[in-house]
Amino acid sequence: MEHMKRRSLYPAFLVILALTLPAGQEYAPGPLFDNVVRTLEKGYYDVEFRTGILPKIAAEIRPLALQARSLAEERRAVHEILSRIPASHLGLLSTFGRNMLMGDLQSKDAPTLGFQLLKLEAGYIIGFLLEGGPAEQAGLKNGDRVVAIDGLPPGTSPRLDWRSDDAFIDDRLDPPVHALVVKEGETISLEIEREPGRAMKIDVAAALYSAWRGTGASVRTYERNGVKIGYLHLWYVYISGVPEFLTRVLTADFFEHDALVLDLRGRGGSATVIPRILGLFEGSGAIWTKPVVALADRQTRSGKDILAYEMKRQGIARLVGEPTAGAVIPATFADVGFDSVLMFPSFKLPKYTDLLEFKPTSPDVLVERAGAFAAGTDPILDRGIIEAESMVGKKGRGDRPSADFRTFRSKRNQ
Repeated sequence: MEHMKRRSLYPAFLVILALTLPAGQEYAPGPLFDNVVRTLEKGYYDVEFRTGILPKIAAEIRPLALQARSLAEERRAVHEILSRIPASHLGLLSTFGRNMLMGDLQSKDAPTLGFQLLKLEAGYIIGFLLEGGPAEQAGLKNGDRVVAIDGLPPGTSPRLDWRSDDAFIDDRLDPPVHALVVKEGETISLEIEREPGRAMKIDVAAALYSAWRGTGASVRTYERNGVKIGYLHLWYVYISGVPEFLTRVLTADFFEHDALVLDLRGRGGSATVIPRILGLFEGSGAIWTKPVVALADRQTRSGKDILAYEMKRQGIARLVGEPTAGAVIPATFADVGFDSVLMFPSFKLPKYTDLLEFKPTSPDVLVERAGAFAAGTDPILDRGIIEAESMVGKKGRGDRPSADFRTFRSKRNQ
């Protein structure tokens, strides 16, 4: 894994193509689509595909872009061409969406409601609900169906950001994901259904928050039949701070615990720190040698795809949940004008792209995630806790931290 020291899954570089629609100028279709194609022809990692196959696909789809009557319709033509390119980390993001993603990876606070919407067959469903965030504090739950945003259907709300999922991966595995555009202090009125046909209104005030804060707020203890199980949700493999955070939690908050449930569900992150994370659980520098359960779902991707794979392969953790996304190729971001940012892969990650791209890691224990109208229930977490207790029972509680671990903790508390 030495190559990870030089390359991360997010981001590679930015290409700036300054192009905006001047005030008062009528929309003319084509430039956005052409900018996307040119960027891919110059930078997409697969030279054979970008020089031989891509021009043919572009020629086939360009008439659709030229028929567009608005930027929204032209973006759909862009999504169509991206859906024909066999790679993950392909999508057309808004500038807002790119900035939100980069802010989360860098652990920066930003105005947010603390959730995103999944577009499923049942409608727009609350997901990615951050622990301790504004939406959770207001009473929203994962699985709630949103039927109106400030009185408008979600699909027509001006607050609904563009989809930020992978274009090539089937929507059944990677459904469209939308953030809501808000400013700090704004209060959004949501009409939701926790049960079909039974609507309620919940107001959520946007606040400065982040996935990083959600990770911190997720730290908690579950007790089952006398077994103490520590839990934390690693929303991203953040660009910095993860090994230090885990070290503090494992050596302080969970020191007297019998097992750990490490939640790797939802999104990905940087691969550069993964060797250090694994080193906390394996090898001469390990500080946690007690049972570990790792939770995964179909949106465990990129850096966390690798982490789930290695924790299972090395016998560090029992993997519970769904197969991972199999989306392991670095993302590059290019400004293609019209408030649009193209996410695409410009190079492969040594070893892991060939090993894991479109090859999901299967869980040891398969559990389907909850869907619409789940009312906050979490079958993957419930089974993870059961598995953690079982592992403690089989392994026993005598496997306490090493002498070096106890010395380390003692020094920290001095």
